[in-house]
Amino acid sequence: MIAAFGRAAAEWSVMRKALVLLRKLTAIPAVKYSLIAVAGLLWLVGFADQLPDVTQTAKYVGISLLMVAVAAIG
Repeated sequence: MIAAFGRAAAEWSVMRKALVLLRKLTAIPAVKYSLIAVAGLLWLVGFADQLPDVTQTAKYVGISLLMVAVAAIG
């Protein structure tokens, strides 16, 4: 049990360091806007993949909007 707790704490420490690094990198405008552009492009590729089926397209847009709402709240 103790070993599992230690491993979880170590994993959290690594995640925390990664988040700190990500915050530092996204403070640089060129990195920030490049990440936004890549994310937008990936979203468009996924959207284009869903276009043949109306139901899948609606689900994709709905889930995307839900993720945007959660991100805006958090």
